Amino acid sequence: MDLTNAREITLKTVLHQIQQAGTVFSLAFRKLDGSYCYKEQVKKNPTKVKDPESLEKKDLSSIQRNMTKAGVLILYDELEKHPFEVKVELMVGFNGYKIFHNY
Repeated sequence: MDLTNAREITLKTVLHQIQQAGTVFSLAFRKLDGSYCYKEQVKKNPTKVKDPESLEKKDLSSIQRNMTKAGVLILYDELEKHPFEVKVELMVGFNGYKIFHNY
């Protein structure tokens, strides 16, 4: 997907649209190894129901694990039928728009 001349969309708008129930979208992003990936049909992965134990006081290892997952979206690839993770700061395209990271 070539985003060279694509119009821009703000990251805030992208994150808001992703949260809408049932929204299917295309997404272009970089992987941690620097390669690019394009997924044609993606939606927000349904979150698991939390068990009561997970709501109790957390230990240091679980806090560290949550911190390493900060800034990560868990999404679902409709074509390949599996969940995947993407770092928010590595997202570059959404439905043909170039993502403007306005920090």
